[in-house]
Amino acid sequence: MKIRWQRLLAHCERSTLRVLGITTLMLCCLAAAAQSYPDKPIRFVVPMAPGGAVDSVSRAVAHALSKKMGQPVVVDNKPGAGGSIAAGFVSNAAPDGYTVFVADTGQLSINPFLYKKLPYDTSKGFVAVTDAVAAPLYLAVNADLPIKTVQELIAYAKTAKEPLAYGSVGVGSVHHLGMELLVSKTGIKATHIPFKGASQSAVALASGEVQMALSAMPSLKPLVAAGKVRILGVTTPQRVAQTPEVPTVSESGISGFSVAVNVGFVLPPNTPEAIVTALYRDMSDVLANPEVQTQLTTMGLVMLKSNPRDYANAIKDDADKYRALIKSTGAVAE
Repeated sequence: MKIRWQRLLAHCERSTLRVLGITTLMLCCLAAAAQSYPDKPIRFVVPMAPGGAVDSVSRAVAHALSKKMGQPVVVDNKPGAGGSIAAGFVSNAAPDGYTVFVADTGQLSINPFLYKKLPYDTSKGFVAVTDAVAAPLYLAVNADLPIKTVQELIAYAKTAKEPLAYGSVGVGSVHHLGMELLVSKTGIKATHIPFKGASQSAVALASGEVQMALSAMPSLKPLVAAGKVRILGVTTPQRVAQTPEVPTVSESGISGFSVAVNVGFVLPPNTPEAIVTALYRDMSDVLANPEVQTQLTTMGLVMLKSNPRDYANAIKDDADKYRALIKSTGAVAE
């Protein structure tokens, strides 16, 4: 019996050493990968069509990061399903730091509560790297309407023979839920018409296909300059420095109204911490670059820069808020 126990003990010791050896090898490989990262092109996966705020941020950061890292950073637009197509692609990608999701609040904090089925396991989540900007949304109307203020919009909508149509970048987006919040707070009636991206939604607003929308400044600015769209208010709690003349929707009489699109960078589940740290270090330098900041703030965006832990907490806080909003408004994915 004693011999059997000695053999068993020896076997366990050999097995433990093998496991420790494999673990050590894996850690060494991960450390080596982090030290050589990146040694090939990086892909930024964007959940929207070209032309919107998320796409604009992606291209500005990709250009600067490519110079910083010495590797090409390509932008790959995968619009559709409120960003779930892109989210699924990234979630199932290799966790090696070469597939980066340029995500906004919709994909990270809304879709898990809006869709009954998604092309990825939401319980695994994404690995946060850093947020980049907040894209304040502006409540805008077609310029042909006799509306110049938020209160005039409410009065007009309540007396219109048919519900006003509003555009968004897709079901479940902050643009969509923000308008649903406005509808619920004011008692107006409105019809939602989703589009595949911000540029399409903005064009529909300018042409009169929809009468109102929440949209970011990069999409609205040229249309406002052309006299086709009129801005009524901004959806942030305070006025935005770049547009100090635009009142908040809250101060315009819709108390407590506040929504915004936060854009950041996340990686596939199980990405090693060493890779996350390496990417965050270079991304942080890029976001602190005055040229990049000028480029982004000129588009009406507000700079953010959180470390991975703080960004992960911010994603969770947003998820708590939008979970409650989805429940209260009854919004569902089509």
